[in-house]
Amino acid sequence: MATTEITTDLTPARARFVGVRLLVAGDAFFFLGFLFAYLYLRALDSNGNWHPPHTDPSLALGTVSLAAIVLAAVVLRFAGQRGVRQATALALALTLVATVCWGVQLFDPGFSPSHAGGYGAVFVGFAAAFLAHLLGAVYWLETIAVDSAADQQQLVQEQGAALVFTTFLAGVAVVAYILIYLV
Repeated sequence: MATTEITTDLTPARARFVGVRLLVAGDAFFFLGFLFAYLYLRALDSNGNWHPPHTDPSLALGTVSLAAIVLAAVVLRFAGQRGVRQATALALALTLVATVCWGVQLFDPGFSPSHAGGYGAVFVGFAAAFLAHLLGAVYWLETIAVDSAADQQQLVQEQGAALVFTTFLAGVAVVAYILIYLV
């Protein structure tokens, strides 16, 4: 009787590769909840109260935050093997800009969420969740930028994992921008 030996060769690089993809998959389902709420409440539109007049968040802050997070993902994507710390620091600064913009929109949206109908409820919920994710990205990028103990190969692998998460956040930001500001 032959026995099959199962080996689990999970190196730190492989664990990082798998872990960030599991994180993104879980977060995708999390953000799909907001998409469903947006579509459902908009379709329901009780008494024409989906998006009352004067309940618009700042288009300028939305545009700046979208540009910042997309540029952060682009910077990480095109960072060379040598400029890992510099590219990560630039992506960190851009992600901080997006974080501040979403923080301002969450705590001073330009309208009262209690009188903003379904639109206001979805906006405030999404803004809080997205802000929390941006803070996580800021922490992650900061740890890469200042990690002096890591060798170059480890920094490149860590930056690659952060790129996956930042690209995911950029995609969520694009969809949110279209739904919140353009539609």
